[in-house]
Amino acid sequence: MNRLIERFLILKNNYRNYDTKHALKRMQAFRQAVRELCNKGYPVAIELLGSISFGIAEPCSDADCVLLHYCDLHQEDGECPVHCPNLIFEQEEIVKTLKKKLPGEMFHIEFLDWVNLKYIENLVKRGQTRDNEIVYRLLYYRTMGRPVNRPLVVKYCEILEQDQELMRGFSEWSSAALAAYLETPTHRYSFNKYNERIINLGVSLPPELKEELIKYIEDIQL
Repeated sequence: MNRLIERFLILKNNYRNYDTKHALKRMQAFRQAVRELCNKGYPVAIELLGSISFGIAEPCSDADCVLLHYCDLHQEDGECPVHCPNLIFEQEEIVKTLKKKLPGEMFHIEFLDWVNLKYIENLVKRGQTRDNEIVYRLLYYRTMGRPVNRPLVVKYCEILEQDQELMRGFSEWSSAALAAYLETPTHRYSFNKYNERIINLGVSLPPELKEELIKYIEDIQL
């Protein structure tokens, strides 16, 4: 299964060679939204999943986000409840900025998950990061997503990655998480969509990308 994660990451990086103008516009808008929140005293980062992560976004493509933020109100919880005032404010501000920067584009913005970096920071200080699902989720999103404000998050990930025992546990957990994702009916459909979008741009799929896609599909079937 580790090989499967490697195949997934190779594919993701290859697809990004074909960033659409809409993907680049979305990334720019997300960076602006994060910058404005940070200037207001709300340091946040975002991991983008789905079509934006692969760089093959269209005007109607959904924006799937994972919000990484600091919240003193729930610093022992790992994640804020949906009614957390800090979480609500940050999400609303991000959506507001995106709509301002991308006028006329009709797409759904969904926050799939969120992680409290204050909780991660406390765990690191106490040396209690092993066998923790919140820690695993942070590492998983950093591995699989496309970052906005990467420096805010990478400092924690670099510390966590130095713990070999923790990373062995994460390897098993992330493999199981990816396996569950691969069982969703939309997974292969997504790759078909990405290929169609590249072709619609007038670009022929290069042999190396076709080969990686074939290997990836073969690994899924094992």
